[in-house]
Amino acid sequence: MEFDIFIQHSDINLYYATSFRAIDSAFYVTCRNGKDYLIVPDMEKERALRESKVKNVLTYGDLGYHDLRRELKDSRRARAEMFVRFLKGLKAESVGIPIDFPAYLAIPLHQNFDVKVVKSPFLEMRAIKTREEIERIRDTSLAILRAFEFGLKVLKREKRCEVVRDRIENYLYLKGYLAENTIVSSGKLSAIPHATGGIVEDHVVIDVFPKSRRHHYYSDFTRTVIVNRNDKIVEMLRAVIEAQEKAISMIREGVKAKDVHYTVCDVLESYGYKTLRQRASEGFIHSTGHGVGLEIHEEPRIFENETVLKSGMVFTVEPGLYYRDVGGVRVEDVVVVKRNGCEVLTRYRKWIELSKEQI
Repeated sequence: MEFDIFIQHSDINLYYATSFRAIDSAFYVTCRNGKDYLIVPDMEKERALRESKVKNVLTYGDLGYHDLRRELKDSRRARAEMFVRFLKGLKAESVGIPIDFPAYLAIPLHQNFDVKVVKSPFLEMRAIKTREEIERIRDTSLAILRAFEFGLKVLKREKRCEVVRDRIENYLYLKGYLAENTIVSSGKLSAIPHATGGIVEDHVVIDVFPKSRRHHYYSDFTRTVIVNRNDKIVEMLRAVIEAQEKAISMIREGVKAKDVHYTVCDVLESYGYKTLRQRASEGFIHSTGHGVGLEIHEEPRIFENETVLKSGMVFTVEPGLYYRDVGGVRVEDVVVVKRNGCEVLTRYRKWIELSKEQI
Protein backbone atom coordinates (compact mmCIF):
# COMPACT_ATOMS: atom_id res chain seq x y z
CA MET A 1 0.00 0.00 0.00
CA GLU A 2 1.17 3.52 -0.77
CA PHE A 3 -0.41 4.75 2.49
CA ASP A 4 -0.58 3.58 6.09
CA ILE A 5 -4.34 3.00 6.18
CA PHE A 6 -7.07 2.43 3.60
CA ILE A 7 -10.72 2.96 4.53
CA GLN A 8 -13.53 1.36 2.51
CA HIS A 9 -17.00 2.59 3.36
CA SER A 10 -20.16 0.51 3.15
CA ASP A 11 -20.78 -0.44 -0.46
CA ILE A 12 -20.34 -3.55 -2.56
CA ASN A 13 -16.56 -3.38 -2.15
CA LEU A 14 -16.93 -3.70 1.62
CA TYR A 15 -19.13 -6.75 1.11
CA TYR A 16 -16.58 -8.27 -1.29
CA ALA A 17 -13.72 -7.70 1.16
CA THR A 18 -15.47 -8.75 4.37
CA SER A 19 -18.52 -10.92 3.42
CA PHE A 20 -20.58 -8.55 5.59
CA ARG A 21 -23.53 -6.90 3.87
CA ALA A 22 -23.89 -3.55 5.61
CA ILE A 23 -27.35 -2.05 6.09
CA ASP A 24 -26.20 1.05 7.97
CA SER A 25 -22.88 2.89 7.64
CA ALA A 26 -19.98 0.49 8.16
CA PHE A 27 -16.27 0.81 7.41
CA TYR A 28 -13.46 -1.60 6.63
CA VAL A 29 -10.03 -0.36 7.69
CA THR A 30 -6.93 -2.12 6.35
CA CYS A 31 -3.44 -1.32 7.62
CA ARG A 32 -0.07 -1.60 5.94
CA ASN A 33 1.06 -3.92 8.74
CA GLY A 34 -1.62 -6.45 7.77
CA LYS A 35 -4.15 -5.74 10.51
CA ASP A 36 -7.74 -4.99 9.54
CA TYR A 37 -10.85 -3.79 11.33
CA LEU A 38 -14.56 -3.81 10.56
CA ILE A 39 -16.35 -0.88 12.21
CA VAL A 40 -20.12 -1.17 12.51
CA PRO A 41 -23.04 0.39 14.41
CA ASP A 42 -23.54 -1.18 17.84
CA MET A 43 -26.68 -3.09 16.83
CA GLU A 44 -24.81 -4.80 13.98
CA LYS A 45 -21.95 -6.26 16.04
CA GLU A 46 -23.40 -9.75 16.52
CA ARG A 47 -24.29 -10.08 12.86
CA ALA A 48 -20.86 -8.82 11.82
CA LEU A 49 -19.12 -11.32 14.10
CA ARG A 50 -21.22 -14.12 12.64
CA GLU A 51 -21.09 -13.17 8.95
CA SER A 52 -17.83 -11.33 8.28
CA LYS A 53 -14.36 -12.70 7.58
CA VAL A 54 -12.81 -9.99 9.77
CA LYS A 55 -11.62 -10.96 13.25
CA ASN A 56 -11.40 -7.43 14.63
CA VAL A 57 -14.97 -6.13 14.78
CA LEU A 58 -15.42 -2.79 16.54
CA THR A 59 -18.58 -0.79 17.15
CA TYR A 60 -19.14 2.94 17.15
CA GLY A 61 -19.62 2.62 20.90
CA ASP A 62 -16.25 0.91 21.30
CA LEU A 63 -14.64 3.94 19.63
CA GLY A 64 -16.37 6.55 21.82
CA TYR A 65 -18.95 7.70 19.29
CA HIS A 66 -21.86 8.09 21.71
CA ASP A 67 -19.95 10.36 24.11
CA LEU A 68 -18.76 12.44 21.15
CA ARG A 69 -22.29 12.74 19.78
CA ARG A 70 -23.55 14.08 23.11
CA GLU A 71 -20.59 16.47 23.33
CA LEU A 72 -20.68 17.76 19.75
CA LYS A 73 -24.46 17.52 19.29
CA ASP A 74 -23.96 16.42 15.67
CA SER A 75 -23.86 12.78 14.60
CA ARG A 76 -21.69 13.33 11.53
CA ARG A 77 -19.14 15.50 13.30
CA ALA A 78 -19.03 12.87 16.04
CA ARG A 79 -18.40 10.09 13.53
CA ALA A 80 -15.63 12.10 11.88
CA GLU A 81 -13.94 12.84 15.20
CA MET A 82 -14.30 9.16 16.13
CA PHE A 83 -12.36 8.22 13.01
CA VAL A 84 -9.67 10.86 13.51
CA ARG A 85 -8.99 9.61 17.05
CA PHE A 86 -9.05 5.97 15.99
CA LEU A 87 -6.57 6.51 13.15
CA LYS A 88 -4.26 8.57 15.36
CA GLY A 89 -4.33 5.67 17.80
CA LEU A 90 -3.09 3.46 14.96
CA LYS A 91 -0.20 5.92 14.38
CA ALA A 92 -1.44 6.63 10.85
CA GLU A 93 0.12 9.47 8.88
CA SER A 94 -1.25 8.79 5.39
CA VAL A 95 -4.78 7.56 4.65
CA GLY A 96 -6.23 6.23 1.41
CA ILE A 97 -9.91 6.68 0.63
CA PRO A 98 -11.96 5.73 -2.48
CA ILE A 99 -13.17 8.40 -4.87
CA ASP A 100 -16.78 8.15 -3.65
CA PHE A 101 -15.91 8.40 0.05
CA PRO A 102 -18.36 10.61 2.05
CA ALA A 103 -17.26 14.24 2.10
CA TYR A 104 -18.28 14.76 5.74
CA LEU A 105 -15.54 12.26 6.67
CA ALA A 106 -13.03 13.04 3.92
CA ILE A 107 -12.63 16.72 4.87
CA PRO A 108 -11.83 16.13 8.59
CA LEU A 109 -9.45 13.32 7.62
CA HIS A 110 -7.71 15.67 5.18
CA GLN A 111 -7.27 18.20 7.99
CA ASN A 112 -5.43 15.65 10.13
CA PHE A 113 -3.68 13.26 7.74
CA ASP A 114 -2.08 13.06 4.33
CA VAL A 115 -5.18 11.84 2.45
CA LYS A 116 -4.89 10.18 -0.95
CA VAL A 117 -8.04 9.72 -3.03
CA VAL A 118 -7.62 6.53 -5.06
CA LYS A 119 -9.53 3.93 -7.01
CA SER A 120 -10.61 1.27 -4.52
CA PRO A 121 -8.13 -1.64 -4.71
CA PHE A 122 -11.05 -4.03 -4.40
CA LEU A 123 -12.31 -2.99 -7.86
CA GLU A 124 -9.27 -4.53 -9.54
CA MET A 125 -9.42 -7.59 -7.31
CA ARG A 126 -13.07 -8.13 -8.25
CA ALA A 127 -12.21 -8.26 -11.96
CA ILE A 128 -10.77 -11.78 -11.51
CA LYS A 129 -13.46 -14.13 -10.29
CA THR A 130 -12.85 -17.13 -8.08
CA ARG A 131 -14.32 -20.51 -8.96
CA GLU A 132 -17.08 -19.92 -6.41
CA GLU A 133 -17.93 -16.53 -7.89
CA ILE A 134 -18.13 -18.02 -11.39
CA GLU A 135 -20.54 -20.67 -10.15
CA ARG A 136 -22.72 -17.97 -8.62
CA ILE A 137 -22.81 -16.06 -11.89
CA ARG A 138 -23.59 -19.34 -13.68
CA ASP A 139 -26.51 -19.87 -11.29
CA THR A 140 -27.97 -16.45 -12.11
CA SER A 141 -27.32 -17.06 -15.82
CA LEU A 142 -29.37 -20.26 -15.78
CA ALA A 143 -32.17 -18.43 -13.96
CA ILE A 144 -32.17 -15.80 -16.72
CA LEU A 145 -32.50 -18.43 -19.44
CA ARG A 146 -35.50 -19.98 -17.68
CA ALA A 147 -37.05 -16.53 -17.27
CA PHE A 148 -36.44 -15.74 -20.94
CA GLU A 149 -38.21 -18.96 -21.98
CA PHE A 150 -41.10 -17.87 -19.79
CA GLY A 151 -41.00 -14.42 -21.39
CA LEU A 152 -41.30 -15.96 -24.86
CA LYS A 153 -44.48 -17.70 -23.75
CA VAL A 154 -45.87 -14.40 -22.49
CA LEU A 155 -44.88 -12.73 -25.76
CA LYS A 156 -46.98 -15.25 -27.67
CA ARG A 157 -50.16 -13.75 -26.21
CA GLU A 158 -49.19 -10.30 -24.92
CA LYS A 159 -48.49 -7.26 -27.12
CA ARG A 160 -47.55 -4.71 -24.45
CA CYS A 161 -43.83 -4.59 -23.69
CA GLU A 162 -44.42 -3.34 -20.14
CA VAL A 163 -46.51 -6.42 -19.33
CA VAL A 164 -43.86 -8.77 -20.72
CA ARG A 165 -41.24 -6.99 -18.61
CA ASP A 166 -43.36 -7.16 -15.44
CA ARG A 167 -44.09 -10.86 -15.92
CA ILE A 168 -40.39 -11.66 -16.39
CA GLU A 169 -39.43 -9.68 -13.29
CA ASN A 170 -42.17 -11.30 -11.20
CA TYR A 171 -41.11 -14.75 -12.40
CA LEU A 172 -37.52 -14.10 -11.34
CA TYR A 173 -38.51 -12.69 -7.95
CA LEU A 174 -40.50 -15.78 -7.09
CA LYS A 175 -37.47 -17.90 -8.04
CA GLY A 176 -35.16 -15.92 -5.74
CA TYR A 177 -33.72 -13.27 -8.07
CA LEU A 178 -34.18 -9.51 -8.21
CA ALA A 179 -34.61 -7.99 -11.68
CA GLU A 180 -35.02 -4.23 -12.01
CA ASN A 181 -35.22 -2.03 -15.11
CA THR A 182 -35.50 -5.04 -17.41
CA ILE A 183 -35.46 -3.87 -21.01
CA VAL A 184 -38.31 -4.98 -23.26
CA SER A 185 -38.67 -2.68 -26.25
CA SER A 186 -39.98 -2.81 -29.79
CA GLY A 187 -40.26 -0.75 -32.94
CA LYS A 188 -38.38 2.52 -33.28
CA LEU A 189 -38.17 2.87 -29.48
CA SER A 190 -35.64 0.01 -29.49
CA ALA A 191 -33.18 2.35 -31.24
CA ILE A 192 -32.61 3.77 -27.74
CA PRO A 193 -30.45 1.03 -26.14
CA HIS A 194 -31.87 1.29 -22.60
CA ALA A 195 -35.46 2.19 -23.49
CA THR A 196 -38.35 -0.03 -22.53
CA GLY A 197 -42.06 -0.11 -23.30
CA GLY A 198 -44.37 0.30 -26.24
CA ILE A 199 -46.44 -2.09 -28.31
CA VAL A 200 -44.87 -5.17 -29.87
CA GLU A 201 -44.18 -4.57 -33.56
CA ASP A 202 -41.85 -6.47 -35.92
CA HIS A 203 -39.23 -7.32 -33.31
CA VAL A 204 -38.62 -7.16 -29.56
CA VAL A 205 -35.36 -6.59 -27.69
CA ILE A 206 -35.35 -8.37 -24.31
CA ASP A 207 -32.44 -7.59 -21.97
CA VAL A 208 -32.58 -9.28 -18.54
CA PHE A 209 -29.95 -8.60 -15.84
CA PRO A 210 -31.02 -9.78 -12.37
CA LYS A 211 -29.01 -10.63 -9.29
CA SER A 212 -29.54 -13.48 -6.87
CA ARG A 213 -31.23 -12.47 -3.63
CA ARG A 214 -29.21 -15.23 -1.93
CA HIS A 215 -25.63 -14.73 -3.11
CA HIS A 216 -26.02 -11.28 -4.76
CA TYR A 217 -24.24 -12.02 -8.05
CA TYR A 218 -25.60 -10.72 -11.36
CA SER A 219 -25.69 -11.99 -14.90
CA ASP A 220 -26.80 -10.34 -18.13
CA PHE A 221 -28.48 -11.61 -21.28
CA THR A 222 -30.09 -10.07 -24.37
CA ARG A 223 -31.84 -11.51 -27.37
CA THR A 224 -33.69 -9.84 -30.23
CA VAL A 225 -36.87 -11.71 -31.09
CA ILE A 226 -38.23 -11.51 -34.64
CA VAL A 227 -42.02 -11.28 -34.53
CA ASN A 228 -42.73 -10.35 -38.15
CA ARG A 229 -40.15 -10.35 -40.92
CA ASN A 230 -38.66 -6.91 -41.48
CA ASP A 231 -35.78 -7.03 -43.96
CA LYS A 232 -33.79 -4.23 -42.34
CA ILE A 233 -34.07 -5.73 -38.87
CA VAL A 234 -33.22 -9.20 -40.17
CA GLU A 235 -30.09 -7.88 -41.92
CA MET A 236 -29.01 -5.96 -38.84
CA LEU A 237 -29.53 -8.93 -36.58
CA ARG A 238 -27.55 -11.29 -38.82
CA ALA A 239 -24.62 -8.85 -38.80
CA VAL A 240 -24.75 -8.45 -35.02
CA ILE A 241 -24.82 -12.23 -34.46
CA GLU A 242 -21.81 -12.70 -36.76
CA ALA A 243 -19.93 -9.90 -34.97
CA GLN A 244 -20.65 -11.41 -31.57
CA GLU A 245 -19.67 -14.92 -32.58
CA LYS A 246 -16.40 -13.74 -34.09
CA ALA A 247 -15.57 -11.71 -31.00
CA ILE A 248 -16.32 -14.62 -28.67
CA SER A 249 -14.16 -16.94 -30.77
CA MET A 250 -11.06 -14.79 -30.13
CA ILE A 251 -11.48 -14.29 -26.37
CA ARG A 252 -8.74 -15.95 -24.33
CA GLU A 253 -6.12 -15.01 -21.80
CA GLY A 254 -3.62 -12.48 -23.18
CA VAL A 255 -5.93 -10.84 -25.73
CA LYS A 256 -6.47 -7.10 -25.34
CA ALA A 257 -9.95 -5.76 -24.68
CA LYS A 258 -9.64 -3.27 -27.53
CA ASP A 259 -8.95 -6.09 -30.01
CA VAL A 260 -12.24 -7.78 -29.08
CA HIS A 261 -14.05 -4.47 -29.52
CA TYR A 262 -12.37 -3.70 -32.83
CA THR A 263 -13.27 -7.16 -34.12
CA VAL A 264 -16.94 -6.32 -33.57
CA CYS A 265 -16.43 -2.99 -35.35
CA ASP A 266 -14.65 -4.70 -38.26
CA VAL A 267 -17.54 -7.09 -38.87
CA LEU A 268 -20.27 -4.46 -38.59
CA GLU A 269 -18.39 -1.98 -40.76
CA SER A 270 -17.87 -4.68 -43.40
CA TYR A 271 -21.67 -4.80 -43.74
CA GLY A 272 -21.78 -1.03 -44.20
CA TYR A 273 -22.97 -0.17 -40.69
CA LYS A 274 -21.50 2.72 -38.73
CA THR A 275 -19.71 2.25 -35.40
CA LEU A 276 -18.54 4.42 -32.54
CA ARG A 277 -15.00 3.95 -33.87
CA GLN A 278 -16.13 6.25 -36.70
CA ARG A 279 -17.72 8.59 -34.12
CA ALA A 280 -21.14 7.69 -35.47
CA SER A 281 -24.35 8.69 -33.66
CA GLU A 282 -26.22 5.70 -35.10
CA GLY A 283 -25.18 2.12 -35.69
CA PHE A 284 -22.95 0.47 -33.06
CA ILE A 285 -22.87 3.23 -30.45
CA HIS A 286 -21.63 1.61 -27.24
CA SER A 287 -18.81 -0.56 -25.94
CA THR A 288 -18.68 -4.28 -26.67
CA GLY A 289 -19.01 -5.33 -23.06
CA HIS A 290 -18.58 -4.81 -19.34
CA GLY A 291 -17.62 -6.91 -16.35
CA VAL A 292 -20.37 -8.64 -14.37
CA GLY A 293 -20.29 -9.78 -10.75
CA LEU A 294 -21.51 -8.16 -7.55
CA GLU A 295 -22.51 -5.21 -9.75
CA ILE A 296 -24.04 -5.31 -13.19
CA HIS A 297 -21.31 -3.00 -14.51
CA GLU A 298 -17.80 -3.52 -13.20
CA GLU A 299 -14.26 -4.24 -14.41
CA PRO A 300 -13.15 -5.07 -17.04
CA ARG A 301 -14.53 -2.82 -19.75
CA ILE A 302 -14.40 -4.20 -23.29
CA PHE A 303 -13.92 -1.10 -25.37
CA GLU A 304 -10.99 0.88 -26.81
CA ASN A 305 -8.84 0.19 -23.74
CA GLU A 306 -5.52 -1.63 -23.32
CA THR A 307 -6.77 -4.04 -20.63
CA VAL A 308 -5.24 -7.50 -21.12
CA LEU A 309 -7.76 -10.29 -20.54
CA LYS A 310 -6.94 -12.73 -17.75
CA SER A 311 -8.36 -16.11 -16.80
CA GLY A 312 -11.30 -15.66 -14.46
CA MET A 313 -12.52 -12.38 -15.91
CA VAL A 314 -16.27 -12.43 -16.52
CA PHE A 315 -17.89 -9.95 -18.89
CA THR A 316 -20.58 -9.42 -21.50
CA VAL A 317 -20.19 -9.47 -25.26
CA GLU A 318 -23.09 -7.40 -26.56
CA PRO A 319 -22.84 -5.82 -30.00
CA GLY A 320 -25.88 -3.93 -31.21
CA LEU A 321 -27.08 -1.72 -34.02
CA TYR A 322 -29.44 1.21 -33.55
CA TYR A 323 -31.12 3.31 -36.23
CA ARG A 324 -33.88 5.78 -35.46
CA ASP A 325 -35.85 5.05 -38.61
CA VAL A 326 -36.17 1.29 -37.98
CA GLY A 327 -35.18 0.46 -34.38
CA GLY A 328 -32.38 -1.44 -32.71
CA VAL A 329 -31.14 -4.99 -32.28
CA ARG A 330 -28.72 -6.48 -29.73
CA VAL A 331 -27.40 -9.91 -28.78
CA GLU A 332 -25.63 -10.35 -25.46
CA ASP A 333 -23.98 -13.19 -23.57
CA VAL A 334 -21.79 -13.47 -20.49
CA VAL A 335 -18.44 -15.21 -20.90
CA VAL A 336 -15.66 -16.29 -18.55
CA VAL A 337 -12.09 -16.06 -19.84
CA LYS A 338 -10.01 -19.23 -19.85
CA ARG A 339 -6.35 -19.76 -20.78
CA ASN A 340 -7.13 -21.04 -24.28
CA GLY A 341 -10.58 -19.62 -24.94
CA CYS A 342 -13.72 -18.70 -23.06
CA GLU A 343 -16.89 -20.30 -21.74
CA VAL A 344 -20.30 -18.81 -22.49
CA LEU A 345 -22.36 -18.86 -19.29
CA THR A 346 -25.60 -17.81 -21.01
CA ARG A 347 -25.49 -20.28 -23.88
CA TYR A 348 -28.71 -20.01 -25.88
CA ARG A 349 -29.63 -19.92 -29.55
CA LYS A 350 -29.00 -16.55 -31.18
CA TRP A 351 -31.71 -16.52 -33.85
CA ILE A 352 -35.23 -16.45 -32.42
CA GLU A 353 -38.24 -16.04 -34.68
CA LEU A 354 -41.48 -16.08 -32.72
CA SER A 355 -43.65 -17.48 -35.52
CA LYS A 356 -41.41 -20.56 -35.59
CA GLU A 357 -41.17 -21.07 -31.83
CA GLN A 358 -42.89 -24.17 -30.45
CA ILE A 359 -43.89 -22.90 -27.03
